[in-house]
Amino acid sequence: MKKLLGILVLGLLLSGNAYASKIGKGEIQLSDKVVENFIEFLRNEYGVSFVVTPDGSYSTFGICGAERCKGGMITVLKWCKRDTGQKCYVFAQRKKKQKIIRWNKADYTFPKDDWNYNVSVKSEYLSSNNKGIPENISDDQIKSVLNELGFVNFNKVVASINIDSSKKNTNKYKGVEHFCVWTGKKEYENLIWFALNSHYNKINKQFGSKNPDCRKNAIYIVYKDQNSKLFKKLMWKFKNSSNSNQAQIRLTKSLYKKVQNEITINTQDFEKDNKEIKESIEVKTKPKKANKLTKQQQIEIDQIKEMFDIGALTKDEYDAAIKRVLN
Repeated sequence: MKKLLGILVLGLLLSGNAYASKIGKGEIQLSDKVVENFIEFLRNEYGVSFVVTPDGSYSTFGICGAERCKGGMITVLKWCKRDTGQKCYVFAQRKKKQKIIRWNKADYTFPKDDWNYNVSVKSEYLSSNNKGIPENISDDQIKSVLNELGFVNFNKVVASINIDSSKKNTNKYKGVEHFCVWTGKKEYENLIWFALNSHYNKINKQFGSKNPDCRKNAIYIVYKDQNSKLFKKLMWKFKNSSNSNQAQIRLTKSLYKKVQNEITINTQDFEKDNKEIKESIEVKTKPKKANKLTKQQQIEIDQIKEMFDIGALTKDEYDAAIKRVLN
């Protein structure tokens, strides 16, 4: 009995390793045709496993309902090798109705639309209603995500995809928990630092900083909802650091290497973004000379500004609150 149990456990371990080996990793640039096919996969609610060749020139995906399936992961990988002669790997998958990019353990999850499995129809007769992702997500927004993850070159500025897919947000991930990672400059360039955004904000505000944002100097940004595994490793390091009372903490070279392998370099100018938002706020909240603010109105506006600075309010919520006070 013990021997049988050991064989079963070994089988499970081997199957887990086999599954991991099917996920793609490394540098890859997707061709235009593959990007078009990927968008089709995202919008098809029954699309289940999207696989590509290592050079990013060819792709295919399977179609699966809840019970009947034509094109599971192993089958689709075989199709890809048959068509190209290359060993193919998983780029993205469907899990719990959501499409997730797996390449390089990105684990980027697209928001799901409202749809139900058709469990009784065979896969070849399944008809997609384009409910794999919300319809209001544009092709350009999808390409922008692929660009941020380093899979394509797409420089068009578009609105970010929100988790609820209902609002446009020009300041992506504002208030979302993340770690910033950077290195020292010049003679201190061998030093590696990282900081948890909420902790960094708290410490810096104690020293009078009005709008601290660790992302302004970050080489890499690890968002909790994009790379939960790496985020957890950094959180463990953060919680077990003896210098947790400081805004930034030294990072080990081994963990920094993991960050380099899994996260694309930050190219967004957060300092410029924050400045533009602040200027926009000042213009909108500047009172007219004819309508002098009361003392109570000024107190409420100052409180609202403070809540916005710490990320407690979104831009839309901020505007609504200011409008309410002025009226």
